[in-house]
Amino acid sequence: MNNNEIITESLKLLDSNREWEEIYARYAQKLIQNQKTYNDIAKKFHKPYSLVVYSSIGKVLDGSSTFSYDLRFAGQSVGGIKVKEGDKICLFVSEKQSKYAKEHFGFTNSKEIKGEDWHSKEAREFRTFYGKQNSTNLINIKSEEHRIESFLLQEFSKSKSEGKKLCYIQPVRLGGRFFQLTTPLSASNHIPSLSLTKDKKGATGGGIDILARVKHNHFGFRFAVIELKDDNNDSECQEQVMYQALIYATFLAKLFRSESGKKWYNILRPLNSKETDVPQKLMIDVVTLMPSGNSKEGELEPIEIPELNVTLYPYTLYYTKDQYGNPDVFSEKLYEELKKYK
Repeated sequence: MNNNEIITESLKLLDSNREWEEIYARYAQKLIQNQKTYNDIAKKFHKPYSLVVYSSIGKVLDGSSTFSYDLRFAGQSVGGIKVKEGDKICLFVSEKQSKYAKEHFGFTNSKEIKGEDWHSKEAREFRTFYGKQNSTNLINIKSEEHRIESFLLQEFSKSKSEGKKLCYIQPVRLGGRFFQLTTPLSASNHIPSLSLTKDKKGATGGGIDILARVKHNHFGFRFAVIELKDDNNDSECQEQVMYQALIYATFLAKLFRSESGKKWYNILRPLNSKETDVPQKLMIDVVTLMPSGNSKEGELEPIEIPELNVTLYPYTLYYTKDQYGNPDVFSEKLYEELKKYK
């Protein structure tokens, strides 16, 4: 398949089963109702810098009685916070999370925690351990990609004055937290398929690794769908990774053109920014973010979707690794584009 065929197949799937539009319209309405409260509550609990708070559509939707937050270390989920009615903040650590922390992080006293108060002895011990972890560079985890993703989200969130490695790019947040936008499309083997819950009330497809806003010279900002890999080889070459990114970008384009599109456009804009309509001519960046390598590279020409009045702009973004395996120096098409911004 090529880029255009991937997009055409994705559009066919989305048009063949319109339940996803009802699902995302319901998501949008609930998110608008709860997003500010969700963000405000997150400010009430203090956590070590090494722990990163993540969100998801489902966690914001918990709504009126309970709000949930995921705590991650080196990109790995290590616990969760639930804020119940009356603002009681509770820590949860599953048996699986506890075992993982012992085996991979050296947290020998890690234990399962079933809703202890955030200021309890157990919660303080949890915070103290992770508070002493000054770096995740030498952490041995199953998914290096998750660690790199977490590293990049924090790097992209910096300001220029903080020594940011790549300027003019900011990750989109949900309720003020990092998150992956779940889609109704799966991209297994880089071929699209529709994935909804059996009751067709939720989406269970792949999540966009990093959804960002990218500033472009003369164009203001564009949303960017970024597909991240921690390796670059022939078994999953750049061309194939772009297919995956295009599948998710096609969904984003359809979402913005759906009946709830204006709501989603404003949900994903900066929190408290002025509400605006979806641009009549919509442009979306589609980015593969990988280590430098020699794998097969696909077409990078802009792709028009006439029926949506959308243009997708494929970009490569490569990085070299420092001594700890972290992205260090960026290069190629998106990097060159961002250098034009003034």
